Amino acid sequence: MPNKLNYAIQYAQKGFYVLPTQGKQPLIKFANTPPLTVEQVKYYWSKYPDANIALRTVDFFVLDIDTKEAHGKDGMKSYQTLKNTGLIAPTLAQLTASGGNQLFYKKPKNIPVNQVIGLKQGIDIKAHINNYVIVPPSTTSKGSYQWLNKLPMREPKTELVKFINKHHPLNNPKNDWSKHHTGKKWTGIVLDNLVKGAPEGQRNDYMTHLCGQMIHAGADDNTAWLLLQYANSFNSPPLENKELEKILSSIIREEIGKS
Repeated sequence: MPNKLNYAIQYAQKGFYVLPTQGKQPLIKFANTPPLTVEQVKYYWSKYPDANIALRTVDFFVLDIDTKEAHGKDGMKSYQTLKNTGLIAPTLAQLTASGGNQLFYKKPKNIPVNQVIGLKQGIDIKAHINNYVIVPPSTTSKGSYQWLNKLPMREPKTELVKFINKHHPLNNPKNDWSKHHTGKKWTGIVLDNLVKGAPEGQRNDYMTHLCGQMIHAGADDNTAWLLLQYANSFNSPPLENKELEKILSSIIREEIGKS
């Protein structure tokens, strides 16, 4: 079995923001914190010797590709479409424990990269500084994480970054809504709440409140689920999907109990 401590130290020495995780869940609080030092890495892996290794997406972002077999979404087909249009540059890539692929790109210095849920069918962009990805030699009940190549992590093509950023609803300078409608209607407040996000320690309350607003407004279950996933991308860091499922199920049960 690989010595995860040694790998974690190597990642830290290369300047990555390293996190210990149990499965995919962080074992420490980390939102908006500086990177762990080598000494801190040694401390945490002595405390949690079997911890997996995660890297925060601070200086890089990830093109996260789901598979139809493991996730129900054919991200590989969408990825091939992107590749055929010339947007994808060769870079470091890994196979995830569930069978998906992740491409690692350095964040350009002159332009931000937005986090996007649903860039295309089965493809997300993990880019928020408090988001993270699990990396080799980590394992879960579904399998192990493995590097697919030995390429360096490269900068993306400018065209890819532009394509990513145009999918962000706040990335349109023509729409300066803040100058209009000083008296907001209730629906407008709910829409604003979708993109506020919340820090660690406040995320569950925030998402529960938001979910309650949507269900109370008459949104169907599937719509509420899709919007919860979108709103979750603004949290620091995002909650696991299983937490979102618990929140939605709880609110729905509560509403059923009222009827």
